[in-house]
Amino acid sequence: MPSCMAQNAPPGIVGFDCDQVLSSAEAASYRAQGYRFCLRYVSRTAELHDPANGSSDLTAPEAQDILDAGLALMVVQHACEPNWVPTAELGTQYGSCAAQFAGEAGIVAGVNVFLDLEGIAQGTDPQAIVDYCNNWFDQVAAAGFAPGIYIGYDVWLSPDELYSELEFDHYWKAGGDVTDVATRGYQMIQTIGTDFDSDVTQNDNLGGCVVWQISSPVLA
Repeated sequence: MPSCMAQNAPPGIVGFDCDQVLSSAEAASYRAQGYRFCLRYVSRTAELHDPANGSSDLTAPEAQDILDAGLALMVVQHACEPNWVPTAELGTQYGSCAAQFAGEAGIVAGVNVFLDLEGIAQGTDPQAIVDYCNNWFDQVAAAGFAPGIYIGYDVWLSPDELYSELEFDHYWKAGGDVTDVATRGYQMIQTIGTDFDSDVTQNDNLGGCVVWQISSPVLA
């Protein structure tokens, strides 16, 4: 993808996250409606990523269509089914796939690739959650991306644990009643919608921001 680059996102910019493949015309329509960035999904495993199994993962052609429409782009990995149990091994496996599939889609170094953390089985050992997240982080960081984490429901970690035990610097808050992140706070806030969820960027309490991919300025 020529001329693509990572860019720190300014605060107060509105975008959306979408689990459906966007055509060039759809991406242009969202741009015309005032959205300035998009988060698209990749899968946790090669089997789920396979188009023969109905995958709607981000691909390089779609990423180019999104960027050409004047939208910035970030990536998030699909969440597990509710009441799942994280392990260190799964963190390594899923993080490796997130990095691989983001790279195959043309995402450049330094851009946020997000872990979707939610729906964990009640009673899960907090250390297993921490190990899962940090192993995921290590895989994505090793590939050159900026790992981020989406905090949803039933994460079973305290605000202090989310900040002090996890390696992440980029936090995205799900819509609804969601645990805060001590000290740092959030860099992006989601609002649940009917067709898709909208998101707004902000600087966190330490001045951090999300990092997206652009091929042209996105604020005009």
